[in-house]
Amino acid sequence: MTASNLRPFTAEEAALIERFPLPKGVPDAVVNKSQLEVGLGVSGTTISAWLRRGENPLPFETAGANGRSYEFRLSLAFAWMKAMRADEESAKAAGDAATAQLSLALLGGETASGESGKMSLTDQRKLLELEAIRRVEAEKRNNLIRFEDVQAGIEDVFAAIRDGLDALPDRLARELGLEGRDLEKVERACDDVLSQAAQKVHEVVGDGRESDGNAL
Repeated sequence: MTASNLRPFTAEEAALIERFPLPKGVPDAVVNKSQLEVGLGVSGTTISAWLRRGENPLPFETAGANGRSYEFRLSLAFAWMKAMRADEESAKAAGDAATAQLSLALLGGETASGESGKMSLTDQRKLLELEAIRRVEAEKRNNLIRFEDVQAGIEDVFAAIRDGLDALPDRLARELGLEGRDLEKVERACDDVLSQAAQKVHEVVGDGRESDGNAL
């Protein structure tokens, strides 16, 4: 589909794309799921999970069905992903600020002003000291696990499950003689399980953007 044949954006879509435009020199286009994986640098499982989000799912141009792939508007999908990640980071920052305020209040420190949300240098130092003490005590109790270790362990387990489910349709075809629509149902069921599992993994460990080498 050429640029001249692309549909016009709605007002809401146009505002989102204006906020998060494609990188300079990248043309807009309608792409399939495999192409979108490459363009956004994510896996097909992640895209499937985004499509199944209960609120604000990944927008698409054409739904996939009966062997036909989903089609996406590249600029809109890119802007949606950037907006989603910005919202996640904003929510995390708000949560971090709230928990920091609580920690300082329990220590008897000053609270940040409601307007600026910034802590004094004294309170920042107190918070760092508290965090250092907490980590030392947790290590002594063997309660501290590095984020990378947790993430690697979960990813290894998920990879084993994914490989098993990927091979399941072929195995059932050989051993039970499944074919045609029955085999397609099995493949869709495996895809659904993988998508749900990927979403849960993302909820637990994220996608690695928040990791700074710290422990959990």
